[in-house]
Amino acid sequence: MVNFNEVADRAINSGPLLKLQKFDYKMFEVTSRLVKEYSIKYDPKKPIPSDDDLADRLFEAGVKLYAEMGTYCLDTERVIQFSEEEIRNSLFELSMMPDEIDIGDGTEKRSLYKRKIADPRKPLIVGGVVEDSPIEGRDFVQLYKSIAQERIIDGIYYGPPPKKIEGKKWALGSPLDCIAAKSAVGWMREALRSVGRPGLHLLDACPSALGTISVCDPVNGLRKTDAITLPTISELKVNFELLNKVAYTLHYGCLRSPFWTSIVGGFGGGPEGCAIINVASALNAIMVYQVAGAGYIMNSSILQNPPVNTARQTIWVRNISMQALVRNTNLICGGGGLTSAGPGTEQQLWEIAALGIHTSCVGGHIFHGARKSVLVKDNQGTGMEPRWEGETARAAASISREEANELINFILSKYEDNISSDKAPKGYSFNELYDYENVTVKNEYYDLYRKVRNELEEKGLIFD
Repeated sequence: MVNFNEVADRAINSGPLLKLQKFDYKMFEVTSRLVKEYSIKYDPKKPIPSDDDLADRLFEAGVKLYAEMGTYCLDTERVIQFSEEEIRNSLFELSMMPDEIDIGDGTEKRSLYKRKIADPRKPLIVGGVVEDSPIEGRDFVQLYKSIAQERIIDGIYYGPPPKKIEGKKWALGSPLDCIAAKSAVGWMREALRSVGRPGLHLLDACPSALGTISVCDPVNGLRKTDAITLPTISELKVNFELLNKVAYTLHYGCLRSPFWTSIVGGFGGGPEGCAIINVASALNAIMVYQVAGAGYIMNSSILQNPPVNTARQTIWVRNISMQALVRNTNLICGGGGLTSAGPGTEQQLWEIAALGIHTSCVGGHIFHGARKSVLVKDNQGTGMEPRWEGETARAAASISREEANELINFILSKYEDNISSDKAPKGYSFNELYDYENVTVKNEYYDLYRKVRNELEEKGLIFD
């Protein structure tokens, strides 16, 4: 592996200088060329492809893309460049590492393992609410209690912290950033203790390095068996904030969870180019974010408008790129997702089912959970969404890609025509869907969940 000190030096001193616009234009040119060179073809009728050769060609195209492009450091306008030999040597070293890691502590300790396509071993569920509108204090605790109490949950994604601390807005890099981050992890610990699961794995999404440093505390904060998220700025970009997170977590010794969302219609072009970028982004996770043997990746793709992961194109991008990574690397892979519809609606339940099924059937775990892409209410999430994503993922663990393709086409027919933001239902808040004091789901939402589950059972999906 190229050590992180060398990575940082390339970002700061020795990487070739390049203007951002030229990097983005080059991304489009190289990706477009590789789509043709490796015959990468999107078939809308097959959101779950079953072509191993396509997956392997896609992987090779991703290696070529990353060797040509590298990772762009926004703060220095330098490219963190790696030779193809360095990339392949790192992949070989990764292949020699154990294919599982421990997450969580005590009775909640879990072995997170690399899965294969149609792997009969059930995926782990690190589910949560990809939040940007939680309310501080007890509201925060009650929401996350609803998730932690679900026994299917093996870990919880949380963050960013509430928008206000003691009623005051906070800003990145400010003293209140520290307080917000520390408060959020404290409330998470309270939620876990209150349901008797203090050792449950946490995946923290503090947006700043300062926040990450503030929460790393083996007693009252993030332990070394917990993880922090590391986004890749689209496409293939990084900044000092993210590099500082890597540097600190290497010193502290906790796990890392790199993720990315290639943009369909962005600098990768259509679904084919985005799939190649997804593979290259996984290589960035290995080379820059140092995930090998010390974490897990969340592989994703998003539409420009609406910004969701549940469209037909984005399902194909994630699924075929996941196949490429599962077949050709020793990475522990997974996914979460953004839906168009909000909580408490039938459409969101169908969208979440699509996320769980298409991720699990090709060797993925559930990481980050699911939420409405653009939240319109405070505390707009509940424990039912990660529970349902986990149930569908576990039910689809060992089904064939052909069976999964039939299921996904059926599920897409339930919401595809209403995926635009003006048509998708907005959904409800935690207080509207759960009994706030007892943290129990209300009958109307539970009945809706049972309706969708029964329909999938009738289509042949077998739940635990």
